[in-house]
Amino acid sequence: MKSTLIYRHKWFNHFKIKCLSLICALILWFFIATDKYYEHTLNVSLNLINQPAEMILKDPVPSNVQVNFGGSGKELINLGFRNKYIEIDLDETKQTATIPITVNMITGIPTDVVPLNIVEPDSVRITLDRLAEKKVPIHPNIALIPLDGYIHVGSVIIDPDSINIWGPESLVNSVDQIDTEEKEYRNVIKEIQEKIDLIPPSFETVHYSLNKVHFTADIQRIGERIISDIPIQVTNAPQNVNVIVVPSTLSLRLQGGVKVLSNVDKEDIIARINYLSRNRYERTQIPAIVQVPPDISFSDVKPPFFELIVER
Repeated sequence: MKSTLIYRHKWFNHFKIKCLSLICALILWFFIATDKYYEHTLNVSLNLINQPAEMILKDPVPSNVQVNFGGSGKELINLGFRNKYIEIDLDETKQTATIPITVNMITGIPTDVVPLNIVEPDSVRITLDRLAEKKVPIHPNIALIPLDGYIHVGSVIIDPDSINIWGPESLVNSVDQIDTEEKEYRNVIKEIQEKIDLIPPSFETVHYSLNKVHFTADIQRIGERIISDIPIQVTNAPQNVNVIVVPSTLSLRLQGGVKVLSNVDKEDIIARINYLSRNRYERTQIPAIVQVPPDISFSDVKPPFFELIVER
């Protein structure tokens, strides 16, 4: 135990001097090592300049070019922090062109560093198209499955129901609608109000004014209601005849959301018989065609048949 303590004590003798010597040795090694010649691959920014205001890139181009450089270690380390770039002047470029990338195009490198070769890409394809913008409707990919005894009333309301998109004219014109992400709601018993993401553009150069929209879905408890004394209308009757319907009214049972049913009157229901179709039925067995408001179904039409009496 005593010998161990003596060993540790000797090791800590002149500790600061030992650390300083180690640091000096590392610095000396660094200067010697970085003074040697190396080859290293670095990213060089690719900048597009003088793009015409009315034009836009149809296809994206790389933001960087990988270049193999040669030089001393110190210069290569310094190069990594420098603003080095390649510029392509679009004002001198045709609408579609493939431009080779060469080491002579690199700007911002010191004279002690040599660009040896382009690694990738060795060329850039430029395709310009006219800038276009238009408004596109939003299509909801939303599935609603209410709990038994409940019903989805109306359609899913999207707010806003359309957004602006812009980009290359040929790509913008190919977009007819924008879909939301797919989402499913099960056992729903009340109104849903949420935000939902839009599916991103298929093309990188097409942009949306919004990435999310708000949607509302109305869920109501299913109810029933009987409405009576609905008058029967006769359509397509000649002007020189008087047509009497016997009986002249009907009743029926409505099914739908309770809030919707509470706002329905008999005036909202149309019951009619086409005079021209009377020859297809027996005189007292003519059914009426019934039309009810949206999101409502009906049953138990009474009476089911009617008679048309024609007076000339």
